[in-house]
Amino acid sequence: MRFPSLLTLATRAREVLARFPYTLLAGVAASVCAIVASTRGANYAWGRAALVIALGIPLSFALALLGELRRWFPGLRVLTMFAAAAALAAFYFGWPGLDAKHDAIRYFQLAAALHLTVAFLPSVGLPEDAGFWQYNRRLFLSFLRAVVFSAVLFAGLSVALAALDKLFGLDVPYETYLRLWFITAFVANTWIFLAGVPADIAALASDREYPRALKLFTQYILTPLVAVYLLILLAYLVKIVITRDWPSGWIGYLVSSVSVAGILGFLLVHPLRDDPGEGWIRTYRSWLFTALIPAAIMLLVAFYKRIAPYGLTELRYLGLLLGIWLLAISVLFTLRREHGIRIIPLSLALLLLATLYGPLGATHRAVASQSARLERELAAARTLPSPGVVTPAEVQASAALYFLIEHRARSLIARAFGGTLPGGVALPDSLRYRADSLGKAIMTAASLDYSRWGLAGAPRPDFFSYQADEHAAVAIHGFAWMATINLRDSVVTIGADTLRVAYDSTAQLVTVAGEGRALSFALAPILDSLDSSVAARGVEGFRERVPPEEMYVPSGGAGSDGALQLLQVNGQHEKPGRRIDGFTARLLLGEPRH
Repeated sequence: MRFPSLLTLATRAREVLARFPYTLLAGVAASVCAIVASTRGANYAWGRAALVIALGIPLSFALALLGELRRWFPGLRVLTMFAAAAALAAFYFGWPGLDAKHDAIRYFQLAAALHLTVAFLPSVGLPEDAGFWQYNRRLFLSFLRAVVFSAVLFAGLSVALAALDKLFGLDVPYETYLRLWFITAFVANTWIFLAGVPADIAALASDREYPRALKLFTQYILTPLVAVYLLILLAYLVKIVITRDWPSGWIGYLVSSVSVAGILGFLLVHPLRDDPGEGWIRTYRSWLFTALIPAAIMLLVAFYKRIAPYGLTELRYLGLLLGIWLLAISVLFTLRREHGIRIIPLSLALLLLATLYGPLGATHRAVASQSARLERELAAARTLPSPGVVTPAEVQASAALYFLIEHRARSLIARAFGGTLPGGVALPDSLRYRADSLGKAIMTAASLDYSRWGLAGAPRPDFFSYQADEHAAVAIHGFAWMATINLRDSVVTIGADTLRVAYDSTAQLVTVAGEGRALSFALAPILDSLDSSVAARGVEGFRERVPPEEMYVPSGGAGSDGALQLLQVNGQHEKPGRRIDGFTARLLLGEPRH
């Protein structure tokens, strides 16, 4: 067996660089930004830049192949890449990052659309022939090869670094492995993938090669799996007809699984559909899309049952549209058995792009739906007031208000409450962990109860969760030891001493005993002070971030100096009293006095 020489590998690498310079540049830039983002104290913008630049990998790749097939002159190719870079820059400045759920959905929605674009963009405007399938087959296999090779490369280099650390005493910090993964994922994986892209895509139209492994995989793994899924769906449909119990939300996972597996199997054996010796493929194709029609209808009914009472969210909106798309594709391929397969990635990518922004955007539609829900439920809550007890309308209104606060829809919230936010509550720049606090303040000012936990008809829950600001410094002067403890009873080793840490839930007292120490830390006075502090600011103590000095608990008892620096404490106010559900703290101890 001959192994490629280093000269051959270098030549192939240069060829890939010459053919796809902008794609490799995007991979390198994304890895550099990710590495900078992983350094301590780095600006959050670096991580956001890495994610956005990573989108340039599939986008520049698709445009490069489009330019090859259309034989664009170099100037036009450069101009197209600059236009793509400008579009990504516009997305960067308009996209705040992954912190909010709806922003994360938008990112992955765009990423999926761009990866689907790779499948069809080079062939847009050209007749669909055998070359389209061969092109995507080679991309699929090249992707799998790149993933395997990159994983082996990363694992091998990680083991080598670990060996240097353990055997030779070299200090290899954890961040080194993370940065190695960035380089492997964005640079090495991209380079390996691009090396497998066929040089002459136009010539693939006359290629009749078909890997036998694909047929065996589809025939003996995917097809039986799809059959099992479809039988389960059929049995569930029969159950629905008999019991008249309409689909639950969980059915979406099963329909998604059977759709992905079934359509993937259909695409993998598409070139063999006219082979006289492969009659099972025609049977598979016929039954697959016919069976997906009732599955898509069940999926749509399941989404309707969630949307009707609770309104749209981004995921429900996208799920509803994907259900409609699945139904349309299933009907199309049932009625027109010889329809081309390019419509599948093309239509799905267009759907994802059309719902990214604008009046059809997932966020736009979801915010409008939740705004209408808030107005409707507030009217119902005011019609039937119930002080001290959460009504169904207040639960619904609280959930809608929380959603709108997270989406910073200040004007819509104000409109629902009559034009201005009750109590003069303002939405701050950072909403991290504060949506519930702000929601409660708004509802309380409107003389309504706030609860989005579905406790209609029960007394209003009053949760609290205080967290010490992790960016603030903590004074530890005068102590010799520090250990982390929590609500669960534990044993802490301090030098040669073994200490028993226990929590008394009735007295809300933490005790530390052993080896000449007998310390106690009363949590109730600190929590009383925190409750009073947040109440004075007009907010709820739910995920409230406070200065560390406000969570400092001095010790009682004798035998040594000690203190408890609470990092986080949470629980629920009850009538009477308070229940602590959990805490994490730093136990600070001086030397024992024997």
